[in-house]
Amino acid sequence: MSRNKNADLDRVLRAATRVFLDRGFSATSMSDLVAATGMNRAGLYAAFGSKHQLYITALQRYRDDTEPELRAITRRAVDPGTGDEQTATGALDAIGDLLDVVVRHSKEGGFIVRAAVELADDPATVRRVQDAWDDLEHDLAAVLARAVAQGELDPAADPARLARTALVFVQGALVTGHADENEARLADAAAGLVDLLASYRPSATAAPIRSQAADEALLNES
Repeated sequence: MSRNKNADLDRVLRAATRVFLDRGFSATSMSDLVAATGMNRAGLYAAFGSKHQLYITALQRYRDDTEPELRAITRRAVDPGTGDEQTATGALDAIGDLLDVVVRHSKEGGFIVRAAVELADDPATVRRVQDAWDDLEHDLAAVLARAVAQGELDPAADPARLARTALVFVQGALVTGHADENEARLADAAAGLVDLLASYRPSATAAPIRSQAADEALLNES
C-alpha cells in the first residue's frame, strides 16, 4: 500500500472517529460517514469491511491518539531516569496531572466510556474497552506502588485498590464532564480525589508513637 493511500485512510479514519465520538454508533449512518470522510460507501466497505469494523478501528485510533499523553505522565512517575535525566514526578502530582488530562477531554465524553455504555453487549467492543481499562489501571497501580516503595504513601496503602478507585472515578468523570454545565464540579471532584490519596501519606507522628511503644515494652520486660 502506498504512503499516500495510507495517509488518506488515516484521514478517513480520523474523520470517522470524530463522527462516532459525536453521535455514537447507532445514531451514525453510513451516509453520515460518507459525508464526513469524503469516501463513498463502496470505498468504506472495501477499506474497513463494515460499519461495525470501522467503529472498532476508530475506537483503537482514539486510544492511539489519547493514551500517549497519559502514558508519558505515568512513565515520569514510575521511571525517573538516571543522573541528569532524573525527572521523577511524585505519585500525587502524577495523578493530578492525569486528572487534568481527563478534565480537559471530558467534554468529548470519552470514546471508551461511551462505547462501554452503548455497546455493552458487543463482545468485540467490550474486549477493547476492558483492554483500555486494564492498561490504565495497571499504570495507576504502578505509580502508586512506587509511591509506597519510596515512602510517599503509607506502607499500609493498597496500590491496586487505590488504582481501581481512581480508574472508576476517571470513567465517571468523563460522563459527568460531558453532560455537566457546571465546569467547576468536575475540577473540584478531581481535587478531592487527590486529597483522598494524600490522606494515605505517612503520618508525621507515626514513628514517635511506634518508638514510644517499643520503649514501654522494654520497660515492662525489665
